[in-house]
Amino acid sequence: MSSLGYTLRYFTADLAPMLVFLLVFIMSRNIYLATGVGIGLAALGIGWCLARKAPIGMLQWAGLGLIAVFGTATLLTGDPRFVMFKPTGINLVLGAVMLRRGWMERYAPETIRDLARPMLNVFGYVWSGLMFFTAALNLILVFTVDPTAWAKFNLIFPPMSIIGLFVIQNVFTRAFGRLPRIPAARRLAPDPARPESGRPCHGGGAEV
Repeated sequence: MSSLGYTLRYFTADLAPMLVFLLVFIMSRNIYLATGVGIGLAALGIGWCLARKAPIGMLQWAGLGLIAVFGTATLLTGDPRFVMFKPTGINLVLGAVMLRRGWMERYAPETIRDLARPMLNVFGYVWSGLMFFTAALNLILVFTVDPTAWAKFNLIFPPMSIIGLFVIQNVFTRAFGRLPRIPAARRLAPDPARPESGRPCHGGGAEV
């Protein structure tokens, strides 16, 4: 499966349980209850896909594995920082996957794909940078703020930054798609007013 496919599968299958976990924790201030709910929802999502014989992406398994490992450590030790590491782990995986050059090209319209390749490559790296930045910021917050502040941050910043970058990229793509295109026949036809590249220019019967 492609990188974007993994990304979208992660956002739809893993982000919702994470948001529920954060909401439960903020409302109850009970890390045990929130962690149990997070693990249960993640496992339920995998089970639902298995029951429907639907494909399960690598990042879905990674999300379940991380919440299971860190969540269990939190339940055993009572230290919420273990489960707070999960967003950093997932975002590091996403950022690494998105470093592959050209991973966004197949999702651009064919009519502009060739001309838009430089822009798509740039946005591919921007997405990777956002994932690494979010991972680093989450790691800093794990050691500098209380779990409630951490939960509020992860409830707001990651979803909003993802939506914001989607909007920015969509605006750029749509604007690029509206630019006038030179038909292929005109691009290939020689311009009588300009000499062809690589050939000497003749004028008045004498070579200049």
